[in-house]
Amino acid sequence: MATLRDMLRSRSRNAKHVLATERFNNQLALVAERLKRPLAEVKKEARVGMHEIASTQNLAFTAMWDHGLGPMHTRAWTIDVDQPGIRNLKRLNKNSSLVFLPTHRSYADAFILTQTLRENGLPRNYILGGDNLGFFPLGTILRNAGGVLMRRSFQDDEVYKFVVREYLGYLAANGHNLEWYMEGGRSRTGKLRPPKYGLLRYLVDAIESGVADDMLLVPVSMTYDQLHEIGVMAAEEAGAKKAKEGLRWLADYARMQRRWIGTAYVRFGEPLSLKAALRNADAEHGGGRWTVEKIAFEVFERINRVTPVTAPALVTLALLGVGDRGLTLGEVHRLVEPLRAYAAQRGLPTAQLDQIKGEKGLAEVLAALAASGVVLGFMGGTEPIYGINPGQHSVAAFYRNSAIHWFVNRAITELAWFMELGTTAKDPLPQAWQRGFALRDLLKFDFFFSDRDTFAEEIKAEMRLLDPEFKARAADPETRLETLRRAPFLVAHRALTAFLEAYYVVADRLAAHPVDAPVEKATFIDECVNVGKQYLLQHRLQNPECVSKELFGNAMQLAANRNLLKPGDPTLAARRAEFAAELAALVVAVGAIDALDRERLPARLGVTA
Repeated sequence: MATLRDMLRSRSRNAKHVLATERFNNQLALVAERLKRPLAEVKKEARVGMHEIASTQNLAFTAMWDHGLGPMHTRAWTIDVDQPGIRNLKRLNKNSSLVFLPTHRSYADAFILTQTLRENGLPRNYILGGDNLGFFPLGTILRNAGGVLMRRSFQDDEVYKFVVREYLGYLAANGHNLEWYMEGGRSRTGKLRPPKYGLLRYLVDAIESGVADDMLLVPVSMTYDQLHEIGVMAAEEAGAKKAKEGLRWLADYARMQRRWIGTAYVRFGEPLSLKAALRNADAEHGGGRWTVEKIAFEVFERINRVTPVTAPALVTLALLGVGDRGLTLGEVHRLVEPLRAYAAQRGLPTAQLDQIKGEKGLAEVLAALAASGVVLGFMGGTEPIYGINPGQHSVAAFYRNSAIHWFVNRAITELAWFMELGTTAKDPLPQAWQRGFALRDLLKFDFFFSDRDTFAEEIKAEMRLLDPEFKARAADPETRLETLRRAPFLVAHRALTAFLEAYYVVADRLAAHPVDAPVEKATFIDECVNVGKQYLLQHRLQNPECVSKELFGNAMQLAANRNLLKPGDPTLAARRAEFAAELAALVVAVGAIDALDRERLPARLGVTA
């Protein structure tokens, strides 16, 4: 058997092989020339970087991954795999290399996907990740089992960027399957984060330069009934300090995973030929800087299309809309059932939703959520009472958000319609559609929407589901209100309040920020966290999950998109105030829908108020 020294040398041999290629040295010389630095100095840096990231797939270490680290990370779940999708990938992999682009929800993601591929006869991926997991012995195992561990930040290091690009091209040229997480880190909110484009750009470079012929991008949805680690992530989102990865962290994580907590769902979206996507972009738009963004957007849309609506997602969606009111099992069922029927009516991908058709199956889901502390199950009275446990709203929102993209258009439809209830226009529909498009534009950094024409048809379809007679009701304000009063369910306050309140905090703080001072992102988000907590205590805001660094960051992207961050514009103060007023009006409107739904609640539950 090979010694540890021999195993580590194989990584070194791989690094030296890439460093010695003619292409690498020719391209490195161009980098040195562009940077106006001595070639010998640049070569030394490149050599250090290449030896850092070079990986291999050694049988001894892959066994440690598969039979040691793997079970430690995956035993908390039963894995439910998209079998038709994996059979299709096996067929495609005979002639094409695959690039797996999964969602990132847990440290277990890579281990679950590796197990899934191994058990179904697909070759092992080279997995690109951060060197925060490079501590001994985990880093040694990962790097020798196909892990390519890179520095967490190297945006300004041109030499290291070059090394990563060339190594990625080397792996692609040699027909290896790849895997990385385009979100750049685990989602703290449960929904897709905006993509990071750097590594995808490197793959595009490999194809456009002729280093690689083509690769198929494979969208992968990883969805969990529950996660043990979500409580820690939710605390970090609300301002708690992130624990540093190390041996103690690994031991704590392993202990946490001992208890079975539900099902992990692995779904594969339609693969996308990178070469064909580039060719289409050139034909339609002449290529350019938007090409990579467009491809990443398409990958994420394909992920969303196959992400299932789970029972915990529907249950938390329902419970997060009733405030602190406790509900009986029958009352919870009467709230959840219209949501389940809606998913069935639209033909959404689902996971085990038949389980909650009846109260017995729903009780099992509630019991599982209660066992992990997300749901409060009070059993001391005449019958069980359920609600979101105090302090667990952000955790519940994480599970809701795994399926929230399926409900956003419905939420936008309700909110746009509600905001036109008081209009004096004879035909309010054009204004309602305009509001819908404005909300689409507002939320574009948190959700992936269809193109304008498709979105228009989607909103019309949602309106027909909300009320088939909506056109006949459009002329009279009171009749228009009946559309919302009689709806089987209302979802705008359940789906959008946290996002709109987070955006409001950012807009509010921008309006208070000196117009001649730059906005430093980290400091500004810390301010938003603290002010958001203050506003919650004052009941100026309602949803604890709105205090989220991730949501604040996305709101800042929106503000940058509207040119509200850079100082110097004489109109900046007025435009920031207008932005804050816009968000305040939306928060008020979605709060009014919440109040309307609470008025409807006794009738929806079949009881007398």
